[in-house]
Amino acid sequence: MANLSTIYNSSSLYEQLISQVIAVESQPKLKLRAEQTEHSVYKGVLSDFSSKVSALDAVLDRLADPLQAPFAARRATAGSGAGFTASASDDAAVGQHDVRVTQLARADARLSQRFDAAAAAPATGPMSFTIHIAQPEGDPVDVEVTYTQTDGQTLGDALGGIAAAINDAVAAAEADGRLAEGTGAAASVVRETSDTARLSLRSEATGYANRLTFTDTDGLLELLQVDRETQQAGTGGGAVHAIGTGVEDSGLSATFVLDGLAMYRDSNTVDDALDGVTLTLTAPTDTAASLEVGTDVAGIRKEVEAFVKAYNGLATFLTTKTKVDAETDTRGVFASDAAVRGLRTGLRSDLARAAGNGTFRGLADLGITTERDGTLTIDTAALEDAIAASPDAVGRLFTDDDGYVARLAGRIDGLLGTSGTIEQRKETADARIKRLDTQIERWEARLSFREESLRAQFAQLEQISTIAQSQQSSLMSLFYF
Repeated sequence: MANLSTIYNSSSLYEQLISQVIAVESQPKLKLRAEQTEHSVYKGVLSDFSSKVSALDAVLDRLADPLQAPFAARRATAGSGAGFTASASDDAAVGQHDVRVTQLARADARLSQRFDAAAAAPATGPMSFTIHIAQPEGDPVDVEVTYTQTDGQTLGDALGGIAAAINDAVAAAEADGRLAEGTGAAASVVRETSDTARLSLRSEATGYANRLTFTDTDGLLELLQVDRETQQAGTGGGAVHAIGTGVEDSGLSATFVLDGLAMYRDSNTVDDALDGVTLTLTAPTDTAASLEVGTDVAGIRKEVEAFVKAYNGLATFLTTKTKVDAETDTRGVFASDAAVRGLRTGLRSDLARAAGNGTFRGLADLGITTERDGTLTIDTAALEDAIAASPDAVGRLFTDDDGYVARLAGRIDGLLGTSGTIEQRKETADARIKRLDTQIERWEARLSFREESLRAQFAQLEQISTIAQSQQSSLMSLFYF
């Protein structure tokens, strides 16, 4: 006779039955979870879409920016053996020049006379002097320095103390804003030999206009010979470089010859000798070197390459996301989205139509061709030839009122920004995901309650099984015992 416990008293059987019931009743929740996943994937695709459109939009903005004027870019090239480097802005005139650097701008450097470093320094009261430091604008700044000699110091110690007093006074003037950045001065002690010392004072800025001048209130500078404008010689003090009487004869000025004209500047960076050209003087030379200002072919080519890269990124994305593959029975996220498919078609059409009214009328004239998948391919040599021939005509293809920039910008206008189509779609997806979260939570609560109810029912069955088993045992004892 069958034992009732084998029918009812099996916890593993209970668990299997509960799992099967919950699995069947969980199907609506799983469908909601799958739908939520789809919306999450869709939102991620929208983020990628926004990234691709933003990349193209940034390139279009740069190409159309009149301040950057990328198609008017100029390049300055220094010839072999030049003592300078050069750069050019878009307002530089195309042409060739000759430049010879004869002297670099230098900082005003002063040395004291040479002292026996170990000799005892005489004790003195406070001694003051003033360093007048030129500024880019306005009058020179007066930096007042006071030094007091103490007993028992050597001359080397005294020079170190004077240097510290100068540096502290300059630092204070910089801290309170009286000295413009890059216009200070610095002092130190230099030792020609192990037993001698000099005070060294050097301006931070270069050029005759930034030479140091002094007011020697108590005669300390005269004693040191630091304020002498004659060049230092032997053990005496004075200027390291000839101060001169003006920019033309000063050893502090940058001097160079541009197209036969002698020019003088206070800095080795010269941005006012040729309009739109900045020269950086690096070394004097015996002969002139060429300076050629022309179209920045490489720079303009990179701008066009950036445009093609951004366009291809968006075109490839749209092709992939709108694709329907019958063989694998797969569809892109936007395969049924008429607006996105229309954008893809419209972008292709914008580039296929002629543009500009000059030498070039289309991308093919620049060596740019459209592939079967809608992406663009560049023939670099052909593009560079077109830029060299007429950078303005290349630029007009993109920047005219009906150029590629205006067309594509109009096409993607409205997609970006907080009120743009992409962001609105993301917000809609977010809202749907949140609603699904709520529905899933309700289903989980319902299923949890259902599982508890089933366990209670099986517990009741188990109790009945126990009673039945006891009764069975009693009956068996009556008939067989």
